[in-house]
Amino acid sequence: MAYAALVSLNQAIDMILNRDKYFLYAGEREKITSIRQHAYDLISVFENFPERANRVETKIRDLANEAEHLIDGSMLEQFRRGWFIFWLLKGMMSTGIYEMKLKRVRDEIRSIAVNMMDDQLSDIPAASSSRLGARVKNDALMGLDDDVLAIKSRLCGESSKLEIIPIVGMGGIGKTTLARKAYDDRLTMEYFDIHVFVQVSQDYSEKEFLTNLLASIEYSIEQMSGQKCESGIAENEYNESKIMENVYKNLKGRRYLIVMDDVWSTKAWDDVRCIFPDDNNGSRIILTTRLSDIAADVSSGSPLHQMKFMDEYHSWNLLKQKVFGNGEDCPPELEDTGKAIARGCSGLPLAVVLVAGILSTVDKTPASWEEIAKKVNTVVDGQIDEILSLSYKHLPHHLRPCFLFMAAIPEDHSIRVSRLIKLWVAEGFLKGQGLEEKAEEYVEDLVKRSLVLVTSWKSNGKIKSCSLHDLVRDMCIRKAEEEKFLLTDRYVLIKATEHERRISFGHNAGVTRTSIVCHRTTHTILCFGTLDQSFLAFLLGFGLLRVLDGMHCKNMFIPHQVFELHHLKYLALGFTFVITSAISNLHNLQTLIIGHEAGFSEQAPLSAYLPPEIWRMPQLRHLVCYDSFMLPNPNPADGPTPLPLENLQTLLFVRSFGCSKRIVQMLPNLKKLGLVYFEHMVHHLLHNLEDLHQLEKLKIIAQGLFCWEGRINPVFPSSLKKLTLDGGRLPWKDMSIVGGLPHLQVLKLFNGACDGDTWETADGEFQQLQYLHIRGSNLKDWNTESDHFPKLKRLVLYRCWNLTGIPNSIGDISTLEEVTVDAQNQSLKNSALEMLEEQRNNGNDVFRLYTLKRRR
Repeated sequence: MAYAALVSLNQAIDMILNRDKYFLYAGEREKITSIRQHAYDLISVFENFPERANRVETKIRDLANEAEHLIDGSMLEQFRRGWFIFWLLKGMMSTGIYEMKLKRVRDEIRSIAVNMMDDQLSDIPAASSSRLGARVKNDALMGLDDDVLAIKSRLCGESSKLEIIPIVGMGGIGKTTLARKAYDDRLTMEYFDIHVFVQVSQDYSEKEFLTNLLASIEYSIEQMSGQKCESGIAENEYNESKIMENVYKNLKGRRYLIVMDDVWSTKAWDDVRCIFPDDNNGSRIILTTRLSDIAADVSSGSPLHQMKFMDEYHSWNLLKQKVFGNGEDCPPELEDTGKAIARGCSGLPLAVVLVAGILSTVDKTPASWEEIAKKVNTVVDGQIDEILSLSYKHLPHHLRPCFLFMAAIPEDHSIRVSRLIKLWVAEGFLKGQGLEEKAEEYVEDLVKRSLVLVTSWKSNGKIKSCSLHDLVRDMCIRKAEEEKFLLTDRYVLIKATEHERRISFGHNAGVTRTSIVCHRTTHTILCFGTLDQSFLAFLLGFGLLRVLDGMHCKNMFIPHQVFELHHLKYLALGFTFVITSAISNLHNLQTLIIGHEAGFSEQAPLSAYLPPEIWRMPQLRHLVCYDSFMLPNPNPADGPTPLPLENLQTLLFVRSFGCSKRIVQMLPNLKKLGLVYFEHMVHHLLHNLEDLHQLEKLKIIAQGLFCWEGRINPVFPSSLKKLTLDGGRLPWKDMSIVGGLPHLQVLKLFNGACDGDTWETADGEFQQLQYLHIRGSNLKDWNTESDHFPKLKRLVLYRCWNLTGIPNSIGDISTLEEVTVDAQNQSLKNSALEMLEEQRNNGNDVFRLYTLKRRR
């Protein structure tokens, strides 16, 4: 992983050379500058001549890591000892061990760089990363139509007894895809009262599975009833028996569909089989597994659904679809080779998809395809390692660290792309300008190569969250460990953690003081489970730590040692803590995330008072507090002189934000802003929002006494692409201030965001809007024309009790693809069904109608 090490090294050197916080004696500056220049040369070789660089990749990686460790360690000692004392010590060190090590590393890096730059091999430059041309769907597998029909017929069949439907087959054959297709079908969703899709996985934990099951059931009931579903379990009583009791009560009397995906042991089924009531109402349970004995054990006489390999016809069709899409034909000169490649995948869908990901990135010439055909070995009995490894080898160097980093994600776990991107940036995997935008392209590229799965989409059509297929994850973990890139908890307990730069702990791995030995080489600790307080108190032993992610940790306090981690770039903790002026010690901090995404309420205590020193942290890119915080005055009577936060892009969620001209000037490049108001104050000055010229996403949550009426309306910046208003009762007649936004693509109006019976739109409004979601509204009459929403693709109307129909003109919008309505509003549902029939009659087969079922 030399490329990532070189990029990270140069970022560290650039920060030292360009800031006055560091003291460098003349000889040291010369050596560090020389290292930076030769590292730039090596990066260029990796980008343009990857085959040449591969020959010495391990040596380059180790040298780059050693150089960064030496330089970072020197800077850390400077901070801890104080500048003057360190200056004296450094004078003595100039002829000592540090000087000799730095010189040796500089000389070795220079030697490799000179040799490689002088090499006249005529290698072909690697292809650059490309954008995702169209929305990629992971479930686009051929040959499953008969399987889907068979499963659906069993789901909605005549039998009233509870039936277990086992789907069995080898890894990568499409079990989860089949279960998901049947589960997501519109008729299936309407037939069952409760729908739950829950992962079991090889890393099974009874309590975690039961907790996820109960949460998913309660969420399904909330979607059905529109009311909060409380478990009634006190936190100190949250044990397996109480959870099982609540699961049973919530399912009792309801027709439910439960999907238990990826079951590896009969114990997982034995633990929960008693909590599924059989009320003779046609409830169903789908269970997917690789093991036929488990499927036979749970089926209770029901026939197993055995997955079959695809035939050559369907394998070739799937390969063509993934490589060329639906609108492009395969050139005749590639057909024979393409069919041979498809045959080499032996009917395993995952293998076909992975090979297609490779083919989509190489030249569409017979020579290129024949080269791939030589490397594709027949996949029999699950031996897919050759193709998985081939997919990795064909990754350009800039994508490899991003992919290997995903080995940290627990099995069957999704990660938000926004979080993943922040981590990549903090790790130093990207270089240049527009890092977040570039990282988003990297995610799309990995999806295009079929190495990463999309698990959910944003309302604007971009990727919201992603994960890895189990087999791809196994390969990713193995490669990450082999290349000394990242160590997961699979190896932590059996392998020394010395010299490991990144360590990740999964859901069931509570991290305590004894979990790992402190090493100054450790740069990253990711914890998807719990962190022990004793571990946090020992953080000072990880002096070079850059990333600490403990988003799943709760009910703890933060020790002062955290604020002495001077190299820290990313800090995310899932609990609220007091932020003192010591935060300014973290002068490299780019991302600060406080609290959990569960959110906040009017009764919630004010979670964080940011100190004035926050205005002296110019490296900050993302500042998020899910419980909301107060932003300090940038003009304190005393204290440090505030600086504009020119790198800050994300600011969530600010309570009682006084949008003065001065604050707006201090946030010149803000792209995403979340505001929270509980009290009715007139002087919030939200008309100054128009001066946030880079702002693209804005969310305003108004609860309690806050109301838009009687105050100056906000003036939104013309750059806005997504707007969410939650509460506040803005009169519908004032929606013209939103309709006139020239770039608005997504609009969400929640929980009485607008007030009144009638909404009349006007010519020239909402010209770029693609997604409109109205939830919890007293709207009765919606008067509009199709040319008022000329680019609308998706419409959601939920809990709009008084709205009796969708305007007929909405059906005339040529771009409309999807409408979702509340099934309990029968008149609105009937209007949507009429629209569906009209769309079908007009030949619009793309149009989809979804109804959110609610129980009376």
